[in-house]
Amino acid sequence: MNQPVHHQQFASRLNRTGPVAVLDIGTSKIACIVAYPVAEQGSALMQIKGVGTYASKGFRAGMVTDMEAAEKSIRAAVEAAERMAETTIENVLVGISSTALQSQTYNVTEPLNGYAVDDEILASALLQARDKCASEQVELLHAIPVSYKIDNGPNVQDPRGMHGDMLRVTTHVMTAPITPVRNLLLCIEKSHLTVDRLIATPYASALSCLVEDEADLGATVIDLGAGTTGFTVFFEGAPIYTAILPIGAHNITTDIAQILNIPVEQAERLKMMHGSAWSDSTALHENVNILPIGENDPSQIQAIDRAQLTQIIRPRLEETFELVREKIENSAISQFVGRRVILTGGGAQLTGVEDLATQILEKQVRRGRPMRMAGLPEAVSGPAFAASTGLVTYAYKRPNDYLYQISNNAGFWGRFGQLGNWFKRNF
Repeated sequence: MNQPVHHQQFASRLNRTGPVAVLDIGTSKIACIVAYPVAEQGSALMQIKGVGTYASKGFRAGMVTDMEAAEKSIRAAVEAAERMAETTIENVLVGISSTALQSQTYNVTEPLNGYAVDDEILASALLQARDKCASEQVELLHAIPVSYKIDNGPNVQDPRGMHGDMLRVTTHVMTAPITPVRNLLLCIEKSHLTVDRLIATPYASALSCLVEDEADLGATVIDLGAGTTGFTVFFEGAPIYTAILPIGAHNITTDIAQILNIPVEQAERLKMMHGSAWSDSTALHENVNILPIGENDPSQIQAIDRAQLTQIIRPRLEETFELVREKIENSAISQFVGRRVILTGGGAQLTGVEDLATQILEKQVRRGRPMRMAGLPEAVSGPAFAASTGLVTYAYKRPNDYLYQISNNAGFWGRFGQLGNWFKRNF
Protein backbone atom coordinates (compact mmCIF):
# COMPACT_ATOMS: atom_id res chain seq x y z
CA MET A 1 0.00 0.00 0.00
CA ASN A 2 1.33 3.43 -0.92
CA GLN A 3 2.20 5.73 1.94
CA PRO A 4 1.11 9.42 1.84
CA VAL A 5 3.73 11.54 0.11
CA HIS A 6 4.42 13.70 3.16
CA HIS A 7 5.70 10.70 5.11
CA GLN A 8 8.93 10.88 3.13
CA GLN A 9 9.93 14.17 4.68
CA PHE A 10 10.34 12.69 8.16
CA ALA A 11 13.98 11.85 8.82
CA SER A 12 15.62 9.96 11.68
CA ARG A 13 17.61 12.81 13.18
CA LEU A 14 16.71 12.16 16.79
CA ASN A 15 20.01 12.37 18.63
CA ARG A 16 20.35 11.42 22.27
CA THR A 17 23.72 13.08 22.75
CA GLY A 18 23.28 16.41 20.95
CA PRO A 19 20.81 19.28 21.28
CA VAL A 20 17.14 18.89 20.51
CA ALA A 21 14.44 21.48 19.80
CA VAL A 22 10.76 20.87 20.42
CA LEU A 23 7.65 22.79 19.47
CA ASP A 24 4.42 22.55 21.49
CA ILE A 25 1.56 24.19 19.62
CA GLY A 26 -1.47 24.87 21.76
CA THR A 27 -4.60 26.97 21.51
CA SER A 28 -3.38 29.62 23.96
CA LYS A 29 0.40 29.50 23.55
CA ILE A 30 3.22 28.16 21.42
CA ALA A 31 6.30 26.99 23.32
CA CYS A 32 9.70 26.16 21.88
CA ILE A 33 12.41 24.54 24.02
CA VAL A 34 16.06 23.82 23.23
CA ALA A 35 17.69 21.18 25.47
CA TYR A 36 20.89 19.18 25.87
CA PRO A 37 21.58 16.06 27.92
CA VAL A 38 23.35 16.76 31.21
CA ALA A 39 27.02 15.84 30.79
CA GLU A 40 27.47 13.83 34.01
CA GLN A 41 27.79 10.08 33.52
CA GLY A 42 24.54 8.29 34.21
CA SER A 43 22.56 11.51 34.64
CA ALA A 44 18.86 11.31 33.80
CA LEU A 45 18.48 15.08 33.50
CA MET A 46 18.06 17.23 30.43
CA GLN A 47 19.54 20.73 30.54
CA ILE A 48 17.25 23.45 29.22
CA LYS A 49 19.22 26.05 27.27
CA GLY A 50 16.50 28.05 25.60
CA VAL A 51 12.76 28.65 26.04
CA GLY A 52 10.53 30.75 23.83
CA THR A 53 6.79 31.30 24.25
CA TYR A 54 4.33 33.31 22.22
CA ALA A 55 0.57 33.74 22.12
CA SER A 56 -0.93 31.16 19.79
CA LYS A 57 -2.67 32.72 16.82
CA GLY A 58 -3.99 30.88 13.82
CA PHE A 59 -4.59 27.62 15.72
CA ARG A 60 -7.65 26.15 17.36
CA ALA A 61 -8.05 22.72 18.96
CA GLY A 62 -4.78 21.54 17.44
CA MET A 63 -5.62 22.60 13.89
CA VAL A 64 -4.43 25.45 11.68
CA THR A 65 -7.15 28.06 11.10
CA ASP A 66 -5.02 30.92 9.71
CA MET A 67 -1.79 29.93 7.97
CA GLU A 68 -0.17 33.38 8.04
CA ALA A 69 -0.99 34.10 11.69
CA ALA A 70 0.13 30.60 12.71
CA GLU A 71 3.44 30.97 10.90
CA LYS A 72 4.15 34.31 12.63
CA SER A 73 3.39 32.80 16.04
CA ILE A 74 5.71 29.85 15.42
CA ARG A 75 8.51 32.11 14.20
CA ALA A 76 8.20 34.35 17.27
CA ALA A 77 8.42 31.43 19.73
CA VAL A 78 11.33 29.80 17.89
CA GLU A 79 13.29 33.05 17.60
CA ALA A 80 12.91 33.69 21.33
CA ALA A 81 14.26 30.19 22.12
CA GLU A 82 17.13 30.68 19.66
CA ARG A 83 18.15 33.96 21.31
CA MET A 84 18.15 32.42 24.77
CA ALA A 85 20.03 29.29 23.68
CA GLU A 86 22.36 31.25 21.35
CA THR A 87 21.82 28.74 18.58
CA THR A 88 19.91 28.29 15.32
CA ILE A 89 17.03 25.84 15.21
CA GLU A 90 16.55 23.86 12.02
CA ASN A 91 14.79 20.65 13.11
CA VAL A 92 12.00 20.24 15.66
CA LEU A 93 9.92 17.56 17.34
CA VAL A 94 6.32 18.71 17.31
CA GLY A 95 3.44 17.93 19.64
CA ILE A 96 0.09 17.29 17.97
CA SER A 97 -3.26 17.59 19.76
CA SER A 98 -5.85 16.87 17.09
CA THR A 99 -9.25 16.09 18.58
CA ALA A 100 -9.62 13.47 15.85
CA LEU A 101 -6.69 11.45 17.21
CA GLN A 102 -7.53 7.76 17.26
CA SER A 103 -6.20 5.24 19.78
CA GLN A 104 -6.56 1.54 19.09
CA THR A 105 -5.10 -1.71 20.37
CA TYR A 106 -4.12 -4.48 17.98
CA ASN A 107 -3.25 -8.07 18.81
CA VAL A 108 -0.99 -9.80 16.29
CA THR A 109 0.70 -13.19 16.17
CA GLU A 110 3.90 -14.35 14.53
CA PRO A 111 4.71 -18.07 14.15
CA LEU A 112 7.99 -19.21 15.71
CA ASN A 113 7.86 -22.96 15.01
CA GLY A 114 10.22 -23.63 17.89
CA TYR A 115 12.75 -20.97 16.92
CA ALA A 116 13.88 -18.06 19.10
CA VAL A 117 12.47 -14.56 18.75
CA ASP A 118 14.90 -12.22 17.01
CA ASP A 119 14.78 -8.67 15.70
CA GLU A 120 13.44 -9.73 12.33
CA ILE A 121 10.52 -11.60 13.88
CA LEU A 122 9.72 -8.63 16.12
CA ALA A 123 9.74 -6.31 13.12
CA SER A 124 7.41 -8.60 11.20
CA ALA A 125 4.94 -8.77 14.10
CA LEU A 126 4.90 -5.00 14.59
CA LEU A 127 4.47 -4.39 10.90
CA GLN A 128 1.30 -6.46 11.08
CA ALA A 129 -0.04 -3.91 13.56
CA ARG A 130 1.05 -1.11 11.21
CA ASP A 131 -0.73 -2.74 8.28
CA LYS A 132 -3.98 -3.04 10.23
CA CYS A 133 -4.27 0.71 10.65
CA ALA A 134 -2.14 2.17 7.83
CA SER A 135 -4.09 4.29 5.38
CA GLU A 136 -3.60 7.26 3.11
CA GLN A 137 -6.21 9.03 5.24
CA VAL A 138 -4.21 8.95 8.49
CA GLU A 139 -0.75 9.74 9.82
CA LEU A 140 0.62 7.03 12.07
CA LEU A 141 1.99 8.79 15.15
CA HIS A 142 2.92 5.90 17.45
CA ALA A 143 2.84 2.13 17.45
CA ILE A 144 3.92 1.11 20.92
CA PRO A 145 4.27 -2.55 22.01
CA VAL A 146 2.25 -2.97 25.21
CA SER A 147 2.91 -6.63 25.95
CA TYR A 148 4.51 -9.79 24.55
CA LYS A 149 3.63 -13.42 25.13
CA ILE A 150 5.26 -16.63 24.03
CA ASP A 151 2.50 -19.16 23.28
CA ASN A 152 -0.02 -18.86 26.16
CA GLY A 153 2.52 -17.89 28.79
CA PRO A 154 2.62 -14.72 30.92
CA ASN A 155 3.56 -11.29 29.62
CA VAL A 156 7.29 -10.78 29.09
CA GLN A 157 9.15 -7.48 28.79
CA ASP A 158 11.55 -8.54 26.05
CA PRO A 159 10.87 -11.77 24.13
CA ARG A 160 14.11 -11.82 22.16
CA GLY A 161 16.01 -15.07 22.56
CA MET A 162 12.94 -16.95 23.84
CA HIS A 163 11.77 -20.11 22.04
CA GLY A 164 8.18 -21.15 21.38
CA ASP A 165 5.56 -21.87 18.75
CA MET A 166 3.88 -18.47 18.62
CA LEU A 167 4.78 -14.85 19.49
CA ARG A 168 1.79 -12.74 20.55
CA VAL A 169 2.16 -8.94 20.57
CA THR A 170 -0.31 -6.32 21.80
CA THR A 171 0.34 -2.90 20.26
CA HIS A 172 -1.12 0.50 21.08
CA VAL A 173 -1.46 2.55 17.88
CA MET A 174 -2.16 6.29 17.66
CA THR A 175 -3.16 7.96 14.40
CA ALA A 176 -4.33 11.41 13.29
CA PRO A 177 -6.26 12.48 10.16
CA ILE A 178 -3.94 13.33 7.30
CA THR A 179 -5.41 16.68 6.20
CA PRO A 180 -4.88 18.69 9.43
CA VAL A 181 -1.46 17.05 9.78
CA ARG A 182 -0.47 18.23 6.29
CA ASN A 183 -1.62 21.76 7.08
CA LEU A 184 0.39 21.75 10.30
CA LEU A 185 3.51 20.47 8.54
CA LEU A 186 3.16 23.06 5.78
CA CYS A 187 2.81 25.85 8.33
CA ILE A 188 5.94 24.75 10.20
CA GLU A 189 7.94 24.33 7.00
CA LYS A 190 6.96 27.87 5.92
CA SER A 191 8.76 28.90 9.11
CA HIS A 192 11.91 27.29 7.64
CA LEU A 193 11.87 24.35 10.03
CA THR A 194 12.04 20.63 9.34
CA VAL A 195 9.80 18.32 11.37
CA ASP A 196 11.74 15.36 12.75
CA ARG A 197 8.77 13.76 14.43
CA LEU A 198 5.14 14.26 15.43
CA ILE A 199 4.30 13.25 19.01
CA ALA A 200 0.81 12.95 20.51
CA THR A 201 0.64 15.72 23.11
CA PRO A 202 -1.16 13.74 25.86
CA TYR A 203 1.53 11.06 25.59
CA ALA A 204 4.27 13.69 25.90
CA SER A 205 2.62 15.19 29.00
CA ALA A 206 2.59 11.76 30.65
CA LEU A 207 6.28 11.21 29.93
CA SER A 208 7.06 14.53 31.59
CA CYS A 209 5.37 13.99 34.94
CA LEU A 210 4.72 10.28 35.55
CA VAL A 211 6.91 8.41 38.02
CA GLU A 212 7.80 4.79 37.29
CA ASP A 213 5.56 3.25 39.95
CA GLU A 214 2.53 5.16 38.66
CA ALA A 215 3.15 3.98 35.11
CA ASP A 216 3.55 0.38 36.29
CA LEU A 217 0.59 0.22 38.67
CA GLY A 218 -1.78 2.17 36.46
CA ALA A 219 -2.42 5.89 36.13
CA THR A 220 -4.24 8.38 33.94
CA VAL A 221 -2.59 11.66 32.97
CA ILE A 222 -5.13 14.35 32.05
CA ASP A 223 -3.78 17.40 30.20
CA LEU A 224 -6.20 20.31 30.67
CA GLY A 225 -5.19 22.50 27.74
CA ALA A 226 -6.79 25.71 26.57
CA GLY A 227 -8.64 24.32 23.56
CA THR A 228 -8.53 20.58 24.20
CA THR A 229 -8.30 18.07 27.03
CA GLY A 230 -6.11 15.08 26.29
CA PHE A 231 -5.44 12.06 28.44
CA THR A 232 -3.32 8.92 28.37
CA VAL A 233 -3.82 5.78 30.44
CA PHE A 234 -0.70 3.86 31.50
CA PHE A 235 -0.57 0.28 32.76
CA GLU A 236 2.44 -1.97 33.38
CA GLY A 237 4.75 0.79 32.18
CA ALA A 238 3.14 1.36 28.77
CA PRO A 239 0.46 3.69 27.39
CA ILE A 240 -2.64 1.64 26.58
CA TYR A 241 -5.17 4.31 25.64
CA THR A 242 -5.07 7.94 24.48
CA ALA A 243 -7.80 10.42 23.56
CA ILE A 244 -8.27 14.16 23.01
CA LEU A 245 -11.56 15.93 23.74
CA PRO A 246 -12.70 19.21 22.11
CA ILE A 247 -13.10 21.04 25.41
CA GLY A 248 -10.56 22.97 27.43
CA ALA A 249 -9.80 25.76 29.87
CA HIS A 250 -10.62 28.42 27.28
CA ASN A 251 -14.23 27.24 27.43
CA ILE A 252 -14.21 28.28 31.08
CA THR A 253 -12.93 31.72 30.07
CA THR A 254 -15.68 32.20 27.49
CA ASP A 255 -18.29 31.02 30.01
CA ILE A 256 -17.11 33.72 32.44
CA ALA A 257 -17.07 36.36 29.71
CA GLN A 258 -20.59 35.54 28.52
CA ILE A 259 -22.25 35.18 31.91
CA LEU A 260 -20.63 38.23 33.49
CA ASN A 261 -20.72 40.31 30.28
CA ILE A 262 -17.03 41.16 30.41
CA PRO A 263 -14.25 41.07 27.76
CA VAL A 264 -12.51 37.72 27.21
CA GLU A 265 -9.15 39.13 28.28
CA GLN A 266 -10.63 40.32 31.59
CA ALA A 267 -12.35 36.94 32.03
CA GLU A 268 -9.03 35.11 31.62
CA ARG A 269 -7.37 37.31 34.27
CA LEU A 270 -10.33 36.82 36.58
CA LYS A 271 -10.17 33.04 36.14
CA MET A 272 -6.45 32.78 36.83
CA MET A 273 -6.24 35.28 39.69
CA HIS A 274 -9.48 34.63 41.55
CA GLY A 275 -11.06 31.52 40.06
CA SER A 276 -11.62 28.28 41.97
CA ALA A 277 -13.19 24.94 41.13
CA TRP A 278 -14.03 24.12 44.73
CA SER A 279 -16.44 25.78 47.14
CA ASP A 280 -14.92 24.93 50.52
CA SER A 281 -13.01 28.12 51.11
CA THR A 282 -13.74 31.17 53.20
CA ALA A 283 -11.93 33.24 50.56
CA LEU A 284 -14.82 32.57 48.17
CA HIS A 285 -16.82 35.26 49.96
CA GLU A 286 -14.29 37.93 49.01
CA ASN A 287 -15.41 40.43 46.38
CA VAL A 288 -13.69 41.04 43.05
CA ASN A 289 -14.36 43.90 40.67
CA ILE A 290 -15.43 43.59 37.04
CA LEU A 291 -16.01 46.13 34.28
CA PRO A 292 -18.71 45.24 31.71
CA ILE A 293 -17.95 45.10 27.98
CA GLY A 294 -17.86 48.55 26.35
CA GLU A 295 -17.49 50.43 29.65
CA ASN A 296 -14.46 52.52 30.57
CA ASP A 297 -16.07 54.62 33.28
CA PRO A 298 -14.83 53.53 36.76
CA SER A 299 -18.29 54.31 38.11
CA GLN A 300 -19.57 51.29 36.14
CA ILE A 301 -17.38 48.84 38.05
CA GLN A 302 -19.39 46.02 39.60
CA ALA A 303 -18.48 43.71 42.49
CA ILE A 304 -19.08 39.98 42.56
CA ASP A 305 -17.97 37.48 45.16
CA ARG A 306 -15.66 34.63 44.28
CA ALA A 307 -18.36 32.08 45.05
CA GLN A 308 -20.26 33.36 42.02
CA LEU A 309 -17.15 32.86 39.91
CA THR A 310 -16.83 29.29 41.18
CA GLN A 311 -20.45 28.62 40.17
CA ILE A 312 -19.42 29.42 36.59
CA ILE A 313 -16.11 27.53 36.59
CA ARG A 314 -17.15 24.34 38.31
CA PRO A 315 -19.84 23.06 35.88
CA ARG A 316 -17.48 23.24 32.92
CA LEU A 317 -14.75 21.31 34.76
CA GLU A 318 -17.31 18.78 35.98
CA GLU A 319 -18.35 18.27 32.37
CA THR A 320 -14.72 17.80 31.32
CA PHE A 321 -13.94 15.16 33.95
CA GLU A 322 -17.25 13.38 33.30
CA LEU A 323 -16.39 13.18 29.58
CA VAL A 324 -12.99 11.72 30.42
CA ARG A 325 -14.58 9.16 32.74
CA GLU A 326 -17.20 8.25 30.14
CA LYS A 327 -14.58 7.86 27.42
CA ILE A 328 -12.55 5.48 29.57
CA GLU A 329 -15.58 3.50 30.75
CA ASN A 330 -16.68 2.97 27.15
CA SER A 331 -13.22 1.78 26.06
CA ALA A 332 -11.86 -1.74 26.16
CA ILE A 333 -9.24 -0.85 28.79
CA SER A 334 -11.47 0.31 31.66
CA GLN A 335 -10.55 -2.71 33.82
CA PHE A 336 -6.86 -1.77 33.63
CA VAL A 337 -7.23 1.84 34.78
CA GLY A 338 -5.41 2.38 38.07
CA ARG A 339 -6.23 4.49 41.09
CA ARG A 340 -4.03 7.45 40.24
CA VAL A 341 -4.77 10.59 38.21
CA ILE A 342 -2.20 13.26 37.37
CA LEU A 343 -3.42 16.66 36.17
CA THR A 344 -1.30 18.76 33.82
CA GLY A 345 -1.87 21.66 31.44
CA GLY A 346 -2.83 25.26 32.12
CA GLY A 347 -6.22 24.24 33.49
CA ALA A 348 -4.50 22.23 36.24
CA GLN A 349 -3.33 25.51 37.79
CA LEU A 350 -6.85 26.43 38.89
CA THR A 351 -7.43 26.38 42.65
CA GLY A 352 -9.45 23.38 43.79
CA VAL A 353 -9.20 21.44 40.52
CA GLU A 354 -7.61 18.46 42.30
CA ASP A 355 -10.47 18.28 44.82
CA LEU A 356 -13.07 18.38 42.06
CA ALA A 357 -11.29 15.72 40.00
CA THR A 358 -11.09 13.49 43.08
CA GLN A 359 -14.83 13.78 43.59
CA ILE A 360 -15.82 13.18 39.94
CA LEU A 361 -13.28 10.48 39.06
CA GLU A 362 -13.17 8.84 42.50
CA LYS A 363 -9.40 8.41 42.35
CA GLN A 364 -6.27 9.76 44.02
CA VAL A 365 -5.36 12.98 42.22
CA ARG A 366 -2.20 15.05 42.17
CA ARG A 367 -0.97 17.97 40.09
CA GLY A 368 1.84 17.06 37.71
CA ARG A 369 4.93 19.16 37.05
CA PRO A 370 7.83 18.67 34.64
CA MET A 371 10.49 16.37 36.05
CA ARG A 372 14.05 15.45 35.09
CA MET A 373 14.75 18.96 33.76
CA ALA A 374 17.69 21.15 34.76
CA GLY A 375 17.77 24.87 34.05
CA LEU A 376 14.02 25.21 33.52
CA PRO A 377 13.00 28.81 34.30
CA GLU A 378 10.49 29.14 37.13
CA ALA A 379 7.97 30.77 34.81
CA VAL A 380 7.74 27.62 32.68
CA SER A 381 8.13 24.94 35.36
CA GLY A 382 4.45 24.44 36.12
CA PRO A 383 1.76 22.08 34.79
CA ALA A 384 1.16 24.27 31.73
CA PHE A 385 4.53 23.20 30.33
CA ALA A 386 4.26 19.45 30.93
CA ALA A 387 3.64 18.76 27.24
CA SER A 388 6.57 20.92 26.12
CA THR A 389 9.04 19.28 28.48
CA GLY A 390 7.54 15.87 27.73
CA LEU A 391 8.58 16.31 24.12
CA VAL A 392 12.14 16.80 25.34
CA THR A 393 11.84 13.69 27.51
CA TYR A 394 10.63 11.72 24.52
CA ALA A 395 13.61 12.82 22.44
CA TYR A 396 16.16 11.64 24.99
CA LYS A 397 14.48 8.76 26.79
CA ARG A 398 13.08 7.13 23.67
CA PRO A 399 10.47 4.62 24.86
CA ASN A 400 11.23 1.11 23.53
CA ASP A 401 14.95 1.76 23.24
CA TYR A 402 15.83 -1.55 21.66
CA LEU A 403 13.45 -0.84 18.78
CA TYR A 404 15.34 2.38 18.15
CA GLN A 405 18.54 0.35 18.08
CA ILE A 406 16.98 -2.10 15.65
CA SER A 407 15.99 0.71 13.31
CA ASN A 408 19.56 2.02 13.28
CA ASN A 409 21.27 -1.34 12.77
CA ALA A 410 22.72 -0.96 9.28
CA GLY A 411 23.20 -4.70 8.73
CA PHE A 412 19.65 -5.64 9.65
CA TRP A 413 17.93 -2.74 7.95
CA GLY A 414 20.19 -3.02 4.91
CA ARG A 415 17.97 -6.00 4.05
CA PHE A 416 14.77 -4.38 5.35
CA GLY A 417 15.32 -0.68 4.65
CA GLN A 418 11.66 0.15 4.18
CA LEU A 419 10.80 -1.36 7.54
CA GLY A 420 13.62 0.61 9.11
CA ASN A 421 12.24 3.89 7.82
CA TRP A 422 8.85 3.06 9.34
CA PHE A 423 10.41 2.26 12.73
CA LYS A 424 12.37 5.49 12.66
CA ARG A 425 9.20 7.49 12.08
CA ASN A 426 6.95 5.77 14.55
CA PHE A 427 8.92 4.48 17.58
